[in-house]
Amino acid sequence: MSFKKSKYIKVAAFAALIILPALGIFFFGNLSWVHKELPILGETVQNPDGTKEYHTISDIVLINQHGKKISLTDFDSSILLVNIFFATCPQVCPEMNKQIQSVAEGYIREENIRFLTVTIDPESDSVPVLAKYAQAYTADLNKRTFATGNKKEIYDWVFNDLLLATEQRGSNFIHDDKVVIIDMNHRIRSILPTRGKTNTERLELIRHIKDDIENLKYEYRKQAMDK
Repeated sequence: MSFKKSKYIKVAAFAALIILPALGIFFFGNLSWVHKELPILGETVQNPDGTKEYHTISDIVLINQHGKKISLTDFDSSILLVNIFFATCPQVCPEMNKQIQSVAEGYIREENIRFLTVTIDPESDSVPVLAKYAQAYTADLNKRTFATGNKKEIYDWVFNDLLLATEQRGSNFIHDDKVVIIDMNHRIRSILPTRGKTNTERLELIRHIKDDIENLKYEYRKQAMDK
C-alpha cells in the first residue's frame, strides 16, 4: 500500500469518527416523540344532552402484602396499572410479573405511577404468601402493591370493571396475562399483553406498556398547561 493511499484511509477514518457521531446527534436530536391519544375503553353511554358517560373502575376493598386494608381510592391521583395472578401459577404469572416489575422499576421515582397486582386465588394466597411473593420481586410498596380479598368481589371486579378474562365468566378459576392501564379518573385507557416468546418480543411488549404510560403522562401535562 502506498504512503499516499494509507494517508487517505487514515484521513477518511478520522473524518468518519467525527462526522458520523455528529450526524447521529443531529438526526436523533430532530426526532420527536409523537403523542398517541389513548382511547377510553369499555361501554360508553350517550346522554340526551350530548355528554358521554364512560366506563369507570368501581372501588374495591383489598388487603395488601402487609395486612393493611386498601381500596382504589388509595391510588387516586395516580396512573394505575393492574394485573391479576395467583402465587402457585408455575409459568404464566412469573413471566407476566417479571415484565411488569421491569416497567415498575423504570418509574420508581414517579409517585403518580402505581402498580396493583391482585390474586384471583385468595383462599390460598394469604398475606404471608403475598409478602413472600412480593419480596421475590423486590417490590417497593410505594410503587407496587400485591393484594388479596374476597373471591367473589375480586372476580366480579375483574370481569365487570377491569374487563379481563371475560371469556372465562362463570368459571370457578380465571386467568389473564394482560395488564390494565387506568387513568386518574378511574377509566381504562389500555389493556396490553405482557408475555412474549423471545427476548425481543418481551422487550417490545415492555416498550408498548411504557409508551402508553408516557401517552397518559403527556395528556395530563397538556391539560395542566392548557389551564
